[in-house]
Amino acid sequence: METRHAPSHPDTMARLHAPLNLGFPDGQALRITDWSLHAVYSPDLAGRPLEGLMLSIPFQGVSVYFPVELEPGAVAGEYLFRNLTGRERATLALLHRNLLAGRTTPPAEMMAALDTPAVAAAASRPLNLLRYLLAAAVLAGGLAGVAWWRGQGVPVLAAHVTVAGTDLTAPVAGFVRELPAAVGQRIAAGTILARLDDPEALRLLAEAEAAEAEALTLLAGAETRLASHMETATTARAQFRGGAERFDQGISVASGDFHDIRQRLAAEVAAQQVEVARAQARLAGTRDRAEATAMTAPTAGHVTAHHTRPFEMVRPGDLLLSFEPDQPRSITAWIAQDQVLRVWPGMAARITVMRNGRPEQLAGTVTTLRSETAGTGKAILATIAIGDLDAEASRALLSPGQPVQVVLSAQSVARSSDGDGSAP
Repeated sequence: METRHAPSHPDTMARLHAPLNLGFPDGQALRITDWSLHAVYSPDLAGRPLEGLMLSIPFQGVSVYFPVELEPGAVAGEYLFRNLTGRERATLALLHRNLLAGRTTPPAEMMAALDTPAVAAAASRPLNLLRYLLAAAVLAGGLAGVAWWRGQGVPVLAAHVTVAGTDLTAPVAGFVRELPAAVGQRIAAGTILARLDDPEALRLLAEAEAAEAEALTLLAGAETRLASHMETATTARAQFRGGAERFDQGISVASGDFHDIRQRLAAEVAAQQVEVARAQARLAGTRDRAEATAMTAPTAGHVTAHHTRPFEMVRPGDLLLSFEPDQPRSITAWIAQDQVLRVWPGMAARITVMRNGRPEQLAGTVTTLRSETAGTGKAILATIAIGDLDAEASRALLSPGQPVQVVLSAQSVARSSDGDGSAP
């Protein structure tokens, strides 16, 4: 009997609205929600390169990846699958069939699909015993490899790139005066990122400036009157009834005499000097408030996005811009709660990302673990630091939210069984 693996006719293939993911060589990902066994349908693929793509099929919280080739179809937004192997077509057909039937895909069926011969036979070819033995050896080796990998690695449900970004919000209501730092620009700590005009602060500043000017005018008048009075000292000394010696000592002997008037004018000058000092203190406070709307970078880093524009009105708490500190990006991984005794801070991680259509591996270390709600249950959320990348290199390789593959070392099983058997 001759067995053929051939694609169905396109007219018989139902289109599904279910998620698939396409990965591009530059690390970007596109979510596909309309597809069939014949093609994917998305206007977002227009004008994008169709070489080096990776197709991700969701399966029970993880994803099955394989390279895929696409070519434009006869209608707009249609992109046909090209050169699918038997294994890839069987995996897609399994997901397609189960989604149409409204059932989940059992692991046994997925493994059977992945074991489908990789090349679909276009014509009958004789198979001999040697080829059967070779296929059996390859299958046995693959299953042994899967069993070894599962025994050595802690299962990771999903993982993506995380950016330690900071959002700057408006402290007061006002108008955006300027956003001097451009998106993507590297800036030093303390650099001004945004300035606001606070109408209330500007009003108080104008009032304080007017009060200071009035106080200075009154002080100048008092000082002028004192100076004019002091110019009459010679005449007043000659007419002073208490004698020249007491006059020179600044002693007043009667109300309204020279030194009595001098003392009152001097007190007026001193009082006005106090008012000037108060007005200047108020002015400094209102000026500080008006200038407090200049927001600065907390650390060295990059502006990643502007969320407003100059001359726009903002309210307290409105988002102004996003800022990324000058530090390497990290990985966030979701781990099943039942693996709690197999993970610990400091364990090694192997991270695989796609660069120009090729997988690239990075070494990482688990830094923190915490419990989080995932769907209807609990999961472990792990933060993984990448050891060999600095901030600039991680920005060039890793995009925010980019999905990655992570394998954690399972040596913690041996560690937790040492001593009293407590969790690491």
